[in-house]
Amino acid sequence: MELEDHIFFLCTQVVYRRDRALQDVLRPYGLLTTEWRTLGTLHSRGPIAMQELAQWTAYERTRLTRMLHGLEERGLVSRGGAEHDGRAVMVNISAKGRRLYARAEKAVSALTDDILSACAPAEVDRMRAALQAMRERLIQMRY
Repeated sequence: MELEDHIFFLCTQVVYRRDRALQDVLRPYGLLTTEWRTLGTLHSRGPIAMQELAQWTAYERTRLTRMLHGLEERGLVSRGGAEHDGRAVMVNISAKGRRLYARAEKAVSALTDDILSACAPAEVDRMRAALQAMRERLIQMRY
């Protein structure tokens, strides 16, 4: 099989190139792509334990901790102990973080729609299902 046809090579290429495009789209909002993804996870799933946030974002905990420190300094997130477990760190998006995420999300959605327009909606649905199945398999394998 040619490298250009390998499924994971293609996935890497798509994600890498989209991340570069996202950098340009997010620059006016003062956000990095990693910060936008983290805020998005907190927006849809928060408040959330640090361990679970690391799972959802697929970021190493040390990287995530450094990123959250910066987001916290800018007033976009808050961290605190969990009520049920004082050892667990809970992360929540602030009202300021929600507003910034919502503004940035409009620009990101426009970019995403443009990229996905290269495929028919049914193709996107099949690709989404296949990627979800592969992600679930990797989670089961503990990777």
